[in-house]
Amino acid sequence: MVGNGATMIVAAEAEGPFGLFRGMAWARTVHAWADTVGVLALVAVPPLMGSALVYTMVNHWPPPDRIPPWTTPEDLRAAQALVRHGLIGSDARTDQVARAVSDALLAQAAFLPPPFRSAVVTVSVVCGALVVSVGLYGTVRSLLEEDLNGLATGVHTVLMFIGFLCLVPLASARQARARRYLALYDAAHRRADRYG
Repeated sequence: MVGNGATMIVAAEAEGPFGLFRGMAWARTVHAWADTVGVLALVAVPPLMGSALVYTMVNHWPPPDRIPPWTTPEDLRAAQALVRHGLIGSDARTDQVARAVSDALLAQAAFLPPPFRSAVVTVSVVCGALVVSVGLYGTVRSLLEEDLNGLATGVHTVLMFIGFLCLVPLASARQARARRYLALYDAAHRRADRYG
């Protein structure tokens, strides 16, 4: 998208608001290059943005100091699956990592006190929705004007901020699953202490 934006600027200057490059032979080449970059961006952006959103939904990598030092990537993936499905595993080691993952998720949520957190979420959602509406306007306008660069930029903006808006309920759901897992883990260990 940075390349797309740069070619848009160069292509606009080739026409020249100040007439610096107007009529030069390379101006046509710059316009053709800008259209090519616009098409590439238009093709590349949706799958890349979708993949990034799916990756963010599926994976949560807690800070290394929040998980046991012996944790392997396999342990972490198994622990995330336990938290996601709300299950206690058969391996105490994986359960311990899952508990650490849940603690890390809730620690991130507790970074701001609830009133400030609500305000930040509200402002983020309002600003994100505003940017999505501006991106939609730009996308439709570029489509009508057959401007490939503007279309690529508009699609990128819309997808990126829709992704940001999706992260708010996803984070809330992830935190709710972490709370459920912690309650399940603590209940299982209380039972084990009582009968063990």
